[in-house]
Amino acid sequence: MDFDFDLVVVGAGVAGPLTACTVKAAKPGARVLILDAGNNGLDETQRAAFVEAYQLSPGKGVPTPYADLLNNKDGFAPSQDGVGNPVVMNQYYDQSGTTDLFKSGFQRMTGGSTWAWRGNTPRWLANDFRLNTVYGRGADWPFDYDELEPYLVRAEQELGVSGDDAEWASLTRRSADFPMPAIAPSYGDLVVREALAGMPPIDNVDVVPITTPQARNSREYQGRSSCQGNSSCLPICPSGAKYDAGHHVGKAVALGVDLKPACVVTKVVPQQDGSSTVVFKDWTTADLAEQSVTTRQLVLALNAVEIPRLWLISGLRNTSDQVGRNLMDHPTDEVVGLLAEPVFPFRGPQSTLGIENFRDGPFRKDTGGFRMTIGNDGWGRTQSPEAALDALMWDKAARKILLTGAKLQEAVNHRVTRMLRFSYSTEQLPDPDNRVTLSDKLDVLGLPRPKIAYRVDAYSKAALTYGHSVAHRIWQYLEGTVGATEIAPAAPAGTYKGSGHLMGTMRMGTAAADSVVDPSGQSHDHPGVWVVGSAVFPTGGTSNPTLQLAAVTLRTADALAAAL
Repeated sequence: MDFDFDLVVVGAGVAGPLTACTVKAAKPGARVLILDAGNNGLDETQRAAFVEAYQLSPGKGVPTPYADLLNNKDGFAPSQDGVGNPVVMNQYYDQSGTTDLFKSGFQRMTGGSTWAWRGNTPRWLANDFRLNTVYGRGADWPFDYDELEPYLVRAEQELGVSGDDAEWASLTRRSADFPMPAIAPSYGDLVVREALAGMPPIDNVDVVPITTPQARNSREYQGRSSCQGNSSCLPICPSGAKYDAGHHVGKAVALGVDLKPACVVTKVVPQQDGSSTVVFKDWTTADLAEQSVTTRQLVLALNAVEIPRLWLISGLRNTSDQVGRNLMDHPTDEVVGLLAEPVFPFRGPQSTLGIENFRDGPFRKDTGGFRMTIGNDGWGRTQSPEAALDALMWDKAARKILLTGAKLQEAVNHRVTRMLRFSYSTEQLPDPDNRVTLSDKLDVLGLPRPKIAYRVDAYSKAALTYGHSVAHRIWQYLEGTVGATEIAPAAPAGTYKGSGHLMGTMRMGTAAADSVVDPSGQSHDHPGVWVVGSAVFPTGGTSNPTLQLAAVTLRTADALAAAL
């Protein structure tokens, strides 16, 4: 049979273009197509338009630069913005309840959510891949850190990661240096390092801030400039120094990969010979009629919500009953305060220092590990500079003006320049009841919206409580040594925020009875259908998933290229 393509990749976030580039480089004669729901440009003109939309908007949320994209504006392929507001969130997600909600979203656009991510790329620890063996929790991965490590090196090179080799030497085994030196420390970094230099251990764990590896250029790299310190990495990097997947989309097209934007895949039809028919709608057409292509191999490179949604819409086999299950994130919160001296936040990336020592230890038998971030963005999600200005200017309860003019300016400068946060992002166990199914509510294209059932279990809630305890004790030390004030909250709030780390739902494993794809990423039920991205993660680990996602994708892409 003559197929339209040798490989069709659905999705142009991180995983899809990496797969296409790897396969095309290995098999130059292969006919490769990327289908993507987005329809935005990838050049500097498009970036400038996003920056302008952000600057001109009175609200400065994550979706602000991208709100006018037609897929969002007209609802053809809406993004889910993870704002934490149940009303707004449920415009796309269908989930009930008001307390335990899945609070993380994504951008459906060419280049995916990396347009709006922070860019943090720490490696997972060795024990993150063998959680069940070491601590009797969760699940083990079908391969260990050492097997993935060469792909982590490749992923760092592909994304362009800057980091400090010496600082990370004791945490993770590395077979190669970071591609670039670490991002230059901000003034606030220097103040915080000095302030914490004499702090005694907490629960026998050293509190040592180290530089966070980032997919952000500390020098010119792969045709992109070095970081300009704009401090708007989330939701948009004005300079392009921060990696976004548009880089690999462009690289794939340059290699000869076909790209069809504005195409929402509505159904996948695997054939007995391992090939597939991919049905899609081009939302720029007047009649929105279904079209189709045939392919020898198919890669689903959407996220952990959209892949199971498409799988279930297509009625594909689900022998393990694991499709859509084990949805994970990193529930997060923060403790904030004011230092006695200015740290001058908002100069440089939003976070350049972290505390990594609470990610692993015997406590993980009972409590999830967590990674701590030292913010360079004031009070983060607790209070924006605009909100600080409003509180100094206006007494809402009394409906009374407090400060104006020079006095207001002086008060704002005094307060905002001293704001600092310590955040903690906590581990979450895979839970089969945390799942994505199909809603009876339809989107604009007539497809079922994703229905999400989600809760944060006792393991993660204990981690949130412990994270608050550690962060609060750090602030208490700073209170006693450098005069920190206004430390809040004093006790755990019992709530959480989303990290934007969508993981699980298409579990990887060796047995078809309890996993969806094999260790190479190929479906147990449908040979010839592959899944890439963090949806295949058996567990969620203790740090940001993107570097691991890229490494696992490169591993799958090598296997796929060999199969073509």
